[in-house]
Amino acid sequence: MDSHCDVVVLGAGPAGLAAALRAARSGASVTLVEAGDRVGGLCRTLQSDGCRYDLGGHIPFLRSPERVAWAEELMNAPLIWVDRPVARVEDGRIRAGRYIDQHPDRVGDAVPPDGSAAGELGSTVGVSFRDRIIRPYMQKVDGWPLEVIAADRAVKLRDEQRAPDGFWFPPGGIGALMDAMAAAVTDAGGTMRLSTPMTALHHESGRVTGIEVGGADPGVLHAGAVVSAITPGLVVRAADPTAPEGLLPPVTMRAVALVYLIADRAPVTDEAWIQVSDPRVPFSRIAEFANWDPAMVPPGRTVLCAEVYGTGGSDDPWWSLDDPALARACAGAMADPLGWVDDPADFRMLGVVRLPRAYPLIEAWRVDEATRAPMWLSGIEGLELARGGTVVTALEAGEAAADRAGGAVMAGAA
Repeated sequence: MDSHCDVVVLGAGPAGLAAALRAARSGASVTLVEAGDRVGGLCRTLQSDGCRYDLGGHIPFLRSPERVAWAEELMNAPLIWVDRPVARVEDGRIRAGRYIDQHPDRVGDAVPPDGSAAGELGSTVGVSFRDRIIRPYMQKVDGWPLEVIAADRAVKLRDEQRAPDGFWFPPGGIGALMDAMAAAVTDAGGTMRLSTPMTALHHESGRVTGIEVGGADPGVLHAGAVVSAITPGLVVRAADPTAPEGLLPPVTMRAVALVYLIADRAPVTDEAWIQVSDPRVPFSRIAEFANWDPAMVPPGRTVLCAEVYGTGGSDDPWWSLDDPALARACAGAMADPLGWVDDPADFRMLGVVRLPRAYPLIEAWRVDEATRAPMWLSGIEGLELARGGTVVTALEAGEAAADRAGGAVMAGAA
């Protein structure tokens, strides 16, 4: 069935929800299309065994009072202030602050930036400090030497994902904020279509003409503008007529296994999120949700999420373990070498979520190649891209794209 509206939004992650909400509240007729059966993308909150826990650790990085008030209005509840920054393990102890936030008192061996993470970090903290403190953790997460990783990766980690004093968190988990946004879209008159994959992006003479969708109600959605909050590669592959060749060079994808452990005991630590660079420990960081929102976990219990990064291949020593074995390895590491617990048998597996294509890795010398797809899409009139790394940058990108889409609708009407 064909339908018409002012704006079509692709993807119901934080960027797509923000775009749909902004457009709907501005008075536009909006249809949001999501291939999955729920909103939030990776920003979801799961439930099991009487506990709530996020799909990984998601700090929203809501910094301004205006953005905090915006979230509280949506949720009709105050946000929770978690008064601790992300912590790290260094010299066998848990210390406040991320590895990448640390700076030496004196920098005597700085190097000029060269487009790589090695150059970017070496120019600010020096080579020796970089290699001793920051390199082990970043290479454990990404699996590549700092000399290969693009500088932009280090810049975003350092500058966009900072919470030096603590952070605001939505009560009930990050998924509760996504659900509140979805409800607000509907309340503002927007249409939500879940389990509705985009199958084609129709364009003609440099302008988008419609979005073809599948699912239970297939057809073509015609709109004055389209906001894409999904991976550019998906949109390029769906282009009709076909996009030019060479827009999608091969990309290495990093895998992550989210290992959830539960125990009938008090929290293991009083930290919300801890980074671990020790290569003997399967996980690179671990979240303890009772320290984010105590109401997510019943009293006398604790739930942890250990994030295990890898290649996702059979040669990956951790990924190749089955779920129970991987959970035992994570629980065992909390006893030895970390020394956080006495008996790892106190912890049982609550679940394991495997994401074989969690995020892309871009070599420093291939950054220009990685921009070909979004650059081509940006040249299609009426198509706006909403891309952001953290929750708050995704929200901002979605709203900015919706504003541009509204301008395109008005221009088309004129």
